[in-house]
Amino acid sequence: MNMATNMATHATAGTAPATAPEPTSLLADPNWKLHLGWGLGTVGASILLNSFAALQAAYLTTVMGIAAATAGGLLFIAKLWDIFSNPLMGWLSDRTESRWGRRRPYLLLGGIVSGVAMMIFFSSALTPVAQSSVLIVLSLALVGTGYTIFNVPYMAMPSELADNYRERTRMMSWRVSFIGIATLIGASAQKVAELLGEGAIGYAKMGVLYGALTMVFMAWPFFGTASAPTRPRDVKRVSFGAQLNTAFANKPFMALLAVKFVQLFGLFTSTAMSFFIIKFVLGKEKPGTWMVIFLVVSTIAQVATVPFWRRLSLRIEKQKTFSLAVAIFSLASLTWLIASPAEPMWVFSLRAALKGFGAAGLILMAQSMLPDVIEYDYRKTGMRREGVFSGWYSFVEKVASAFAPSLLLLGYAWFGFQSKAPVQTQETIDGIRYCAAFLPCLYFGLSLIPLSFYRLTQRELESMPVPKPQPA
Repeated sequence: MNMATNMATHATAGTAPATAPEPTSLLADPNWKLHLGWGLGTVGASILLNSFAALQAAYLTTVMGIAAATAGGLLFIAKLWDIFSNPLMGWLSDRTESRWGRRRPYLLLGGIVSGVAMMIFFSSALTPVAQSSVLIVLSLALVGTGYTIFNVPYMAMPSELADNYRERTRMMSWRVSFIGIATLIGASAQKVAELLGEGAIGYAKMGVLYGALTMVFMAWPFFGTASAPTRPRDVKRVSFGAQLNTAFANKPFMALLAVKFVQLFGLFTSTAMSFFIIKFVLGKEKPGTWMVIFLVVSTIAQVATVPFWRRLSLRIEKQKTFSLAVAIFSLASLTWLIASPAEPMWVFSLRAALKGFGAAGLILMAQSMLPDVIEYDYRKTGMRREGVFSGWYSFVEKVASAFAPSLLLLGYAWFGFQSKAPVQTQETIDGIRYCAAFLPCLYFGLSLIPLSFYRLTQRELESMPVPKPQPA
């Protein structure tokens, strides 16, 4: 049975369809192989995103010796291109026609571009300083372009692969589990660089290895979703500007976009500061090992608690579940205020577990709500434009991934951080601690404002009539 038929079977206008029994596990879902094949692409995207989030600030300052404020400026400049590339990529993937469907060809291309760009960036310290600043900006822009080519079509696909409110949450459960695993790999890049030789050489070798992994896993869903039903390009011709205007009229989407934008600043700040707080606040000479310990514990907690968050969202809806996850993650961030070199391992591990627990809820709710608001738009307007929505979603992700470390570096500069200095002043160490504790709480606290305006529920969505297919 194809997807259009599936949707038509519960398309009675104004009547909520009967809800099928919830599978006892993800493997009990009849579509689990398709969900797995799609979800594995997350590993490549998350390795790319999290290795950069964890190390780009540390690499530019402690390896290349660039002043913190200057490094923040370079990150800002490199991301200006993303203002235009993400929405355009979404529009392009919506209008693409090929034998492989609208989205899948871009997964291969995006993986190749991203992997090569990653190799170039982490080799930039081997070039003369005068040339490396230009190379940094260009390679970061290329990383952003590759990620856009892959991620915008990739995040548009769940709305095409799953047409059920609960199935989308199950599908995203695979993604959240893989995000946890890939975050561990990405944030372990520092330890891998240390093992491969430390300094510029170690980072360059790590970049080659991680670039290759990025290519492989980004390409995976091209093959893993080959058997999936596809939706044809919308035959209704609507201009790019008109699509954007009507997309922004989607109130649930705008609320979710604002929530995601602010929260990602908190998540990427937490990732970027891990090197600095472990090295300078906890006083660990080689932070790579401790970063791995933190990520192992938080990843186990994140993957293990996905079923809890999935079931909770069925009981109290996604918005309330989201709010609870915000509170837990913020509480975990505040515990950095008591961090010191004398901190016992159990406290360090408990903090990691608490962060992983909160992160599981944050990521699962945000990821499963995106296809919901896309489906809401389709039922309201009759237009298929998944790429436009995923383009803006990817855009805020990439802006936050660049600007959160930039703002963090400016904060460090304010507190007197000295690049390549083996020891920092007590004022700087306290500043690093305050940034780690308060900046995520600030961002997540602000996200509760737009979250309060997100009112889309399962009953409301499934009671909306499914538009009739347009004639070809």
